[in-house]
Amino acid sequence: MSEDLAHALFEGAFSRQRETRSREYKNGVLAALRFRLNNEPVKCPYKSGTADADAYHAGIDEGHRIWRDHSVR
Repeated sequence: MSEDLAHALFEGAFSRQRETRSREYKNGVLAALRFRLNNEPVKCPYKSGTADADAYHAGIDEGHRIWRDHSVR
């Protein structure tokens, strides 16, 4: 159930027209949602200091924002 909610929130964020985001960014969004829903640890799979790692961490920020927005409804 919680994985379904994570994917529903993720799809809601990326199914509408918006600026294109990288796979790494989207992976960060999903990691943050899984953390919020399942308490799964967030481990960056990208080398620190790379653009991929930066995108992943930016995605984590958005994932937490999506969760906060969902929680206050």
